[in-house]
Amino acid sequence: MATINVLGNKIPVIFLIGKDATIEMDQPAITKAVNAMAAAINATDWKGRPAYVRAFRGVKGIVFFEGVVNVNGFDMDRPCMDEDDAVFYWESSEFTRNPDPRTQAQTFFHDCWHVVQFKRQGGFAKNEQDRVDREVDAIDHQIEAATLLGCDPSVMTFLADFRDGQGNIQMRLAEGVKMQHNKDTAFA
Repeated sequence: MATINVLGNKIPVIFLIGKDATIEMDQPAITKAVNAMAAAINATDWKGRPAYVRAFRGVKGIVFFEGVVNVNGFDMDRPCMDEDDAVFYWESSEFTRNPDPRTQAQTFFHDCWHVVQFKRQGGFAKNEQDRVDREVDAIDHQIEAATLLGCDPSVMTFLADFRDGQGNIQMRLAEGVKMQHNKDTAFA
């Protein structure tokens, strides 16, 4: 099993082919890219942002997948954070779509922040508005992380525009959720 080191946290990297997968993953290329992403995170000065360091360190695994995978009671075909287990399910084709390690790092940070929210608020989002509010909060912190990582300003503009369109957030939250098996869980 591959692992990456993010700010002193060894994170297992797993590859999973789900139901109805239409493409194969290039595991060696993804492994190389996820190591470059970890290097970008490790090279960034996070002084003054100890909560961001804790967010990165709170993740217990990354699962790269294609197809539909069951995550904590949901059949998913889009990236999501299994908040209670602190495992990020990352669609491999989305990960490789933008090869900039800094951009990948700020995307990863967003889902790391959901684990912080889960712990801070004592569990999953309670309703649709709580889910939207958590997305807005995660995006606000993601913009800061993207700035610290040195991402292109267009990334921050895209994120701010997305954050300011709550309809877009609601559509994204519903996207890719194929079947809910357990109504007590939620994803972002």
